[in-house]
Amino acid sequence: MSSIVILNVSTTIFGITALILASKARSRLSPGSLRTYMDNFNICLAFIVIFSMWQTIRSFLSTSLKFTELAEYPEYIFIVFAYFAFIITSYRMVKIGREFGFKDEGLAIKKILDSDKKNAKGNAKSPSKQ
Repeated sequence: MSSIVILNVSTTIFGITALILASKARSRLSPGSLRTYMDNFNICLAFIVIFSMWQTIRSFLSTSLKFTELAEYPEYIFIVFAYFAFIITSYRMVKIGREFGFKDEGLAIKKILDSDKKNAKGNAKSPSKQ
């Protein structure tokens, strides 16, 4: 039982640290798409940290109180909210990809590089044949 408590406390500490670092990173971004993404990311992270905190509290209280069935419902709610936040964040990442993405340009650059490699190989073999 004590190893579960240690694991829960460690997970919560890591989650809070990640939330603090993500918030600091967000404060350094200028307003725009990336900052909006960081807002969504922080919301996802906050729900996961709340879930971890709830599990930690539950692991402390489960030895003295027997309310395990009732205590599971908030966990599910926190995880469901985290998944919804991840869905919204993923959708916004798609929008950022459209805004900043260079997929078409990247394919054109790849074709040029591939043709340059073929030309370089062809030119390297030509002198050896002579």
